[in-house]
Amino acid sequence: MRAIAGDAIPLQSRHLALTPHLSRRPTRRTVSIAAPGRPRNDFDDASSDKAPLSSPATPTVLAPLQPPQTKSAIEISNQKALSIELRYLKDPVKLSEHVMYTLRNNQPDKALDLCRLASKTMPCVVSFNAIIDFYMRKLRVNDALKVYNEMKKRAQFPDSYTYMMLLRGLSLRSHVTLPVRQENVAKAIAIYTSMSTPSSRVKPRIIHTNAALNVCALANDLDAMWSIAAQIPEHGDGSADSVTYTIILNCIRGSAFGKDDFGTKADLHSAIPSLDQIAVTRQKAVSEGRRVWLDVIRKWRSGTIAIDEDLVGAMGRLLLISKSIQDWDSVLDLVAQTMKIERQVPSISDPDRNIQHVPQIADEESSHREEETDEAGFTASPAASAFKTVTPLQPSTPTRRAPSSLAYVKPGNQTLSMLTEACQAMRTPKTATAYWTLLTSAPYDLKPDVMNFNAQLKLLAINRSSRAAAKLVSQDLPAAGLEPRISTFRIALRACQRDVKNSNVLEYATTIIDVMAKTCPDPDPQTLTEYLSLALATNDGEKIARVIDHLDPIVHTLRSRLNYGTDAPISEAADLRDRRDAVSFLRTLVGAIDVLLSRRLVPDSDRAAYFSRRGDLSAFVSRCSERLERKTGRWESREENKGGEDIGRGRRQVKGMNRAEWEKMKLKKSQDRTWEERERRVLGREERLNPGAVKDKINRVGEKGVSGGWRNRENGAKGASGMEITGRDEGRVRGFVDSASEL
Repeated sequence: MRAIAGDAIPLQSRHLALTPHLSRRPTRRTVSIAAPGRPRNDFDDASSDKAPLSSPATPTVLAPLQPPQTKSAIEISNQKALSIELRYLKDPVKLSEHVMYTLRNNQPDKALDLCRLASKTMPCVVSFNAIIDFYMRKLRVNDALKVYNEMKKRAQFPDSYTYMMLLRGLSLRSHVTLPVRQENVAKAIAIYTSMSTPSSRVKPRIIHTNAALNVCALANDLDAMWSIAAQIPEHGDGSADSVTYTIILNCIRGSAFGKDDFGTKADLHSAIPSLDQIAVTRQKAVSEGRRVWLDVIRKWRSGTIAIDEDLVGAMGRLLLISKSIQDWDSVLDLVAQTMKIERQVPSISDPDRNIQHVPQIADEESSHREEETDEAGFTASPAASAFKTVTPLQPSTPTRRAPSSLAYVKPGNQTLSMLTEACQAMRTPKTATAYWTLLTSAPYDLKPDVMNFNAQLKLLAINRSSRAAAKLVSQDLPAAGLEPRISTFRIALRACQRDVKNSNVLEYATTIIDVMAKTCPDPDPQTLTEYLSLALATNDGEKIARVIDHLDPIVHTLRSRLNYGTDAPISEAADLRDRRDAVSFLRTLVGAIDVLLSRRLVPDSDRAAYFSRRGDLSAFVSRCSERLERKTGRWESREENKGGEDIGRGRRQVKGMNRAEWEKMKLKKSQDRTWEERERRVLGREERLNPGAVKDKINRVGEKGVSGGWRNRENGAKGASGMEITGRDEGRVRGFVDSASEL
């Protein structure tokens, strides 16, 4: 481990790793020129009191400097009442229980005052630990460190649990998607270094090392992680275990992405990296992980550590970020090596294996890899033999005992998802099905979870298997006793969108939407938008009308959700995002009704009903948009809430605009409310540039023309929106529908 960490730490920062910074020498205090006067005592002459303080003949004697009068560092509020409580808390166990009860009532100041008073007569380390853990869980790191320093001043020496709570609390975040702050990494390294000093009462154990490594891993600070890993001993107490290697592999994988999907810190502030640079960075991370895995296998063969599924999954996910098919295929070798599960497909080196349909990237490091074979025949090379079948390490001297065997890992749900993703990357769906059948039957009898079904749905989406996706959501998931998630329906609709040429794809999508309506109290607006877009792609008026009528109960649910909110919102930001998605779906629904009316895809007898429905939905969307604008307080919300293709166009227009430019753009749009005015202005500009070369391009609506929902062909009256549509071009009509729904 130390050798791997030494090679991984950069040369420029190697001498600074875990080096405690010396404090600056304090400056000397300025000495007064005049000598202070002699202190007064009882033997002085009484007549000296009447003597003048100073005379012109004698120099002025300065009074001695008095220390500044400051208030007490710690003020205990209501000390008398707390002292009465402590009369009944003479046992440290009773005190800790009462402190925890006080913390549950959200009174940390009172709990801390109790510990301050009780620390004079009894040990209170457990009570102080409870307060530190409370502050850490509230993400009040500075308050927890103040309590940690105060307990040391009160001769309440921290124990192993104190350091564990500090290091574990530094890895906590307000949200799982946010990285740990760099200042927490510096504090974790300082605490871990203080434990390693000779004067420390508590020496770091492997649990403290893992907690410090976890802080560095969640901050994607690979250099700090390797600096801590360099101090891990190879043998004995404090040596690395399976959790240590799991954290290291996860940190290597996280550092390969960075902020902009780029691993190195030096390039984070540069231009966006190319695909080749990303591939090189990820390949370096995979090669580094292979070196770590060699150390894992060496200790596993000797019986020093035990491998679990989390460690195998960490190595497998690291291999899957690569762009090389060799690394994807190594996932199957990894499972065969650690779980003794035979490969269900030949290796890529086998001539019978066809990999021509998979995009491949040349592996530049393959030519530099060398093989080193030990006495037992195991090839210790991070290149090609890191995942080959291994045998247990035999003792040097013969013994009468039976040869030892390796403790293989039992496969779980994480392994099944990892194998499915590897087969998805290699485009071998039959191999994924073979692994699914093998692991769900005897002797493994694995019960798939929702994430396994989601991985299977991704594979079906790539193969455009909409029918199988609908069957999996409607039959296989209920048979397994599982409830699908929102992500499950999105992936299933993606399979239907890729299978759009199938004549029955809309029926399969309707089955998925029906399952979502039954299982989810709040339907997902994004899934509904994809379902409606799938119906619009068919260009069939009857199917579009059937989908709009089928969504009518769900629309009522969404309207109630927009008016009254959800029963248990996750957060204010999540609730606002859900409201925006719901309004975006309703805008898309209004646009779909416009398509039916403008293209005359519905009978004339039903046009009045669709006009009424469109007017009701349009007015409701306008009211919801105004409420969202008032709630967010941002004038850009109207442009951000546009649905469909208008989302990207609106963001490009609003980005970089000030208020005046945005108002000018909206005024221009209000002037171009009809295609006639827009074309007249364009023709006028062309006429000015080339006089006499431009003819009138406006086509009036004939008997078979497109009248739309804004002009009645019989009486020529305008509709509810007060707009007109002219022209026979379908593309122009479609663009006008988008523009009308936008305005």
